[in-house]
Amino acid sequence: MMNKYKRLEEYLNVQTNPRVTLAFEQIEDILGFQLPPKARTEPQWWNNTISDSESQAIAWLKVFRRVSHVKPGERVTFVRAIL
Repeated sequence: MMNKYKRLEEYLNVQTNPRVTLAFEQIEDILGFQLPPKARTEPQWWNNTISDSESQAIAWLKVFRRVSHVKPGERVTFVRAIL
């Protein structure tokens, strides 16, 4: 089963900058659907942990990124993970 956040994974995978900041609207444009309300109001939605096969964190962890900062209602910053 394909993760519904695959398009975000693909976008982050081709970014060359080690730090990528995206507004929620940009993420929704990439995904082609609206983020759930929790994503805008609860920073823990962006945790760098995989809870199940539908987990949004798969999208950035698979391409060696992690969320470093969330500004609720505004933007998310992804950084290249140090292996």
